[in-house]
Amino acid sequence: MRLSLKLLASVGLVAAAALAAVTTGYGSTPELSTYRVTLVNLTSGQPFSPPVAATHQKAIRMFEVGELASDELAAIAQAGDEASMFRRFSASDQVTQAVDVGRPVTRSGHPVGGFTDTVTFEIAAAPGDKFSLATMLICTNDGFLGLDAVKLPKHGSQEFFLAGYDAGREQNTERSEDLVDPCSALGPVPLRGDPNGNRDSGPGITTSPTEQIQHHPGIAGNADLSVASHSWTDPVAKVSIERIG
Repeated sequence: MRLSLKLLASVGLVAAAALAAVTTGYGSTPELSTYRVTLVNLTSGQPFSPPVAATHQKAIRMFEVGELASDELAAIAQAGDEASMFRRFSASDQVTQAVDVGRPVTRSGHPVGGFTDTVTFEIAAAPGDKFSLATMLICTNDGFLGLDAVKLPKHGSQEFFLAGYDAGREQNTERSEDLVDPCSALGPVPLRGDPNGNRDSGPGITTSPTEQIQHHPGIAGNADLSVASHSWTDPVAKVSIERIG
């Protein structure tokens, strides 16, 4: 079962959950390779939403720095909702495999219930495929991290260190009512008023005009988020990709 941020907030994280990878494979070539992907959270104050990943041709992208965010990417960055991005990639004939990891990633060294700061999954790739991944920086308005169409190793393994990005869709108000409730459940400290939902659009919230995807400026600490508790320095995560078959 896919563990959305809404579900995590409603159950209060009282039960441990096993890693659930939901995959759909595409592509006609029989010469597929298998890769083991490991995502490690390096931050002390930012849990990640359930990641979505894919192996694909270069023509389809999850995001591009300097370009406008798609609605699917905005759903991840603003609400931690990976479902629409997973549907888009799993339905495309330009995608070999899409994976919805189905569980969040906790802060470095801070397990919560059955969730930890590391997730590992396997994914298949056709020759020439790129690899992409996206997940939300939960204690932000529309922050995220990811990999944009990187090359897969032909043999052995490769490590990538990821920066935090701003999707450009929502003002960084840092107010509790504009942040997803799992920031309190998974983050370093409970926020004022939680659970109080998540406003991600409307006057004073929506970025107008929409801005391009850029590196995230970090936590300002001018509302309910704390620089001491929620801020970070890049890299925010490490991704290891190992060819295993």
